[in-house]
Amino acid sequence: MTTAASSPTALPQRMIALGPEGTYSDAAARRLLAHLGAPHVPLVYTRTIPEVFDRAEQDPGAWGITPIENSDIGTVVQAQDSLVRHALTVVWEVSLRIRFSAVSRVPAEAVQTLYTHPVAYDQCSQFVAGRLPQAKVAFTESNAASGLRFLEAAGSDAAGSEPGVAPVAAIVPEEFGAAHARWLLQAGVQNFANNTTRFLAVRRRAAPEAFDYARRKTALFIEPSEDRPGLLYRLLSIFNTYGLNLCRLESRPDRIKPWNYVFFIDFNNAPGSAQCIADLQRTGHRITVLGSFDTVE
Repeated sequence: MTTAASSPTALPQRMIALGPEGTYSDAAARRLLAHLGAPHVPLVYTRTIPEVFDRAEQDPGAWGITPIENSDIGTVVQAQDSLVRHALTVVWEVSLRIRFSAVSRVPAEAVQTLYTHPVAYDQCSQFVAGRLPQAKVAFTESNAASGLRFLEAAGSDAAGSEPGVAPVAAIVPEEFGAAHARWLLQAGVQNFANNTTRFLAVRRRAAPEAFDYARRKTALFIEPSEDRPGLLYRLLSIFNTYGLNLCRLESRPDRIKPWNYVFFIDFNNAPGSAQCIADLQRTGHRITVLGSFDTVE
C-alpha cells in the first residue's frame, strides 16, 4: 500500500540541501530532480547537515537531501543521528561517485593551511598525509565552502581576478579543480578510485504513514527493549525466514542507555517485506520504518 504523501510521484515544492551551490549534496539533489522530471523545483541551501533535517521536518512542501554513507569511511554520523531524531520519511536514495581535487597557490611543501570539509578530509587522508603533512587543517561547512575559503584567502574571487600568493590549499570537488586549473595541485586525491556516497531524500512524515514495499529498499531503526543473549541472532533470523537480503546493518550506541545499542537495517524488498516487519514488531522491540524507496544511480 502507498499513501499520496509517500508516493514517489508526489513532487516537492522545494529541495533543501547542504550548500552553497556546488556541493555534492547540490549535485545529488539536481540528479534526483532531473530523474523525477522536475528540474524546475527550487533548491534551498543550508550551512549544516542537521539544518537540512530541521527544515525538512518544519516545511510540509519540502524534501531534504543529505549524505548518509560513504563507500570509504562509512556512515555520516550527523545525518544518521538526525534522521531518527526527526519525524521524517526516506523517499529516495541517490548514489553519486565522488571525486576530489587539491588546489594550491604554492608548492605542496609550502602549504601552511588546508581548507577541507571533515568528511572530505577523511576520504582524502592518504593524499593529505603523503603530500601535505605540515599543513594546518581548517575545517569548513561544505566542500564548496572549502573552495570559497581558498579563493578568499588567495585574494581572488570566482570571477578569476589575479590572486595574491598565499600559502593555502583546499580539498575541493573535481569540478572546482577543473574550473580553476591554474591552481590545480593534483586531481583524484580521494583514497579510492571508486569512492561513492549514498544520499537520502527525506520529507515530513505523514500521519498515518504507509509504505510501498514494491519499491527497491526499506530502511528500519530498531531499538531493543532489553539486552539479552541471542538478541541480534533472533532479529536476523526473521529476515532469513522471508528470504530478505540485508544491504546494510549497523549498530550505534543508544544515547539514552549507555553501552546499549540500537540497529539500523536496510534490506532489499521482496514479497515477504510487510510480513517480516509485522513479525519484528511482535518481538516487543521498538521498530521504526524509516522509509521504502528506489535508488537513482
